[in-house]
Amino acid sequence: MDRPTLRRLFPRRVAIICAVVLVAQGIGLAMLVRDVREPRPHEAPVAVVAPAIVGQALADEVDALEGRPLDVTATDDRGAAIEDVRHGVTVAAAVIDLAGTQDQLVLNGATDGRLSQAVLDQVRAIEDARGRTVTVRRVSVSSVEDDVVRRLAVGFGALGFVVALGLSLRFGPVARTLRLGTRRLLAVAVISLLAGYAAAVLLPGVSSLDQAAQLRLAGALALTAAVAATVTLALEGVAGFGGLGLSGVFYLVVATPQLLGTDPHLLPAPWPTLGTWLPPGAATEALAAIAMYAGTGVRLPLLVLAVWLLAGVLTLLVSRRERAREQTAPDAGLDEPLLLHAPLSPVVRHGRLVRWRWRVAVVVLPAAVTAFALVSFVPRDAVADAAPVASRASQTQCVSTGSVRSVADLNRIARTVRGGPEFEGGDVGADTELQDGRRLMVFGDTLRSPSFDGQRFVRNSMLVIGGECIQAIVPEDHGALIPDRPGASPSGPVGYWPMSAITLNHPGYDLVVVTAQRVRSTDSDDAFGFENLGPAVAVFVVPRGETPQLIDVRDLGPDAADITRPVWGAATALDGDWLYLYGTANPDQPYVFGFSLRVARVHPDDVLRASAWEYWSGTDWVDDPARSAELVPAEGGTSQTLSVFGADGRWYALSKRNEFLGSDVVVWSAPDPWGPFDTGRTVAVLPTDAAEGRLRYMPLAHPGLLPEPGTVVVSYSRNRTDVGQIVEDPTRYRPRFLRVDLP
Repeated sequence: MDRPTLRRLFPRRVAIICAVVLVAQGIGLAMLVRDVREPRPHEAPVAVVAPAIVGQALADEVDALEGRPLDVTATDDRGAAIEDVRHGVTVAAAVIDLAGTQDQLVLNGATDGRLSQAVLDQVRAIEDARGRTVTVRRVSVSSVEDDVVRRLAVGFGALGFVVALGLSLRFGPVARTLRLGTRRLLAVAVISLLAGYAAAVLLPGVSSLDQAAQLRLAGALALTAAVAATVTLALEGVAGFGGLGLSGVFYLVVATPQLLGTDPHLLPAPWPTLGTWLPPGAATEALAAIAMYAGTGVRLPLLVLAVWLLAGVLTLLVSRRERAREQTAPDAGLDEPLLLHAPLSPVVRHGRLVRWRWRVAVVVLPAAVTAFALVSFVPRDAVADAAPVASRASQTQCVSTGSVRSVADLNRIARTVRGGPEFEGGDVGADTELQDGRRLMVFGDTLRSPSFDGQRFVRNSMLVIGGECIQAIVPEDHGALIPDRPGASPSGPVGYWPMSAITLNHPGYDLVVVTAQRVRSTDSDDAFGFENLGPAVAVFVVPRGETPQLIDVRDLGPDAADITRPVWGAATALDGDWLYLYGTANPDQPYVFGFSLRVARVHPDDVLRASAWEYWSGTDWVDDPARSAELVPAEGGTSQTLSVFGADGRWYALSKRNEFLGSDVVVWSAPDPWGPFDTGRTVAVLPTDAAEGRLRYMPLAHPGLLPEPGTVVVSYSRNRTDVGQIVEDPTRYRPRFLRVDLP
């Protein structure tokens, strides 16, 4: 009988390969020790629980962090998110309490303690940066600890190698016949099953499991050992005793996370991904799913182990057949692959070795790759659907307004209240009311005082009005509240002009949806030197009595300076379960100065998902914006930005006909938010004095401000073509108010 010598276990080529791998492994381990000592998560799966409209914003923000420490999925289902943590689908769930400033992080008590702590530290850093705190809750479905599972995976992998080693020492590296090979595999199966059952029943760390779980664990342990033994025997089938050396080094390398006693998510790439597809990692996942997570997620790792087992068996069968074929050839002498026996010369011998091993690879590798590809399509246990951390903004000191009981009081404030340096003047002035009684007003191009510590001119701003007090909302960088987006052209960044605002009430907090148009300057010396690139949606969260915080901005569609394309969100209206977003477009035809009006709708929680929008075609709601119907034609039509609102069972669109060049403030009325609208009725006159350079434009309705039956308060923007006049007296660049009768 052949006996393994050191030279036969590690022939020259095998020894060189093993030495290179071990050196690389040593360097890798030295680098990984630093990560283990100072653990930082890498793509650790975490769920964030918050309302749908809020949720994805946080997920996107956290996913963009350098190094991607967390892989965040957002959901609005708190119960499902916590169950995902209990069953190991996610490492943690952050439950966001938008009504306050304290959130909760749910962790699995059985998960690797260092991974849990690293995730907690990362979440705390995110929360601290936004003035929030976090409490910790631990849940689990089992008392089995992560370290026990990892030791079992390593131990049974080693057991499989030892079994293969014992069979090789006793009977030689290669089974001479199919019958002997079958006996070897049966021996592997029997030993693996007995050892798996004994460990599942007798070991203290897992003895607390119920009988069914113990049997499942015994099967997974047996499969772990069987895979290690079969892969080792397969490598021997191809490389003789040298296969033992290759197998040992292979397991040493791929079992790095288990040998270090740490979770792969605490190690840098590629370990989190590799672990799923290699035997030690798949074994650890399968054992953890059974022992710690009540079987959740066990399907994929068991299939991966099964593919490795089948690949090993297939390698044994094909290699035995091909060796037998070469041995029957003239002057064969291939009684062991790595030994050179007469009468073959070394060159002939090497050629035969290469040839039959190549045939083994041609059969086995495509089959294994196909099997792994099929397994990759097996669905994982899903994480619950649909979470954010807001930017830090602050409110300035109160500027007293005095009592506000009439339109005259509103105009008094606009004319005489100096305000703070954060806001001297601005246009637009769309507003929305919060559940705590305060009112938000959003403005477009905003002028600040020369004494302001920050940008003096910004594309947008916000005021909070309540309790005879006005306060400006200032972001942390003292720039625009909806920050500019860096532009790719020499024209500079892309800014956001607000068009409308709507409040979505929730217990303890509000979500404020602000629609905006993306704009870019084309001539800084021209009041009309800008181009509109398309719409956008910004979302703010406002806890009762607290400062509004921006949580997300989404551009709708690509940048395109095309006025014929509807700018959705030029007006918004909330009615029941639907948020209506109106779009305006100009046909770019001679002597047509107005804008046509169209409408889309979406459930409020889905406003950031343009794919969820529906468009009124004139007869029904469709998913193609190109089929949207005109509610008001462009000829004699609305301004680019307008108001649409309901009152006393009717719906009204209020705007200045024909934009800047028009004079008439017109109200179009309809029975429903989608029309049909009448031809409109003039309710006020706001001429623009081009000769004097005085502009009056963008009338907007404020139906919740100082309401009186049959009327509505209207604001309109004021500006000068000579920017110097505005700088000299910023009150010239503030809205004025009037009250109009509704048709």
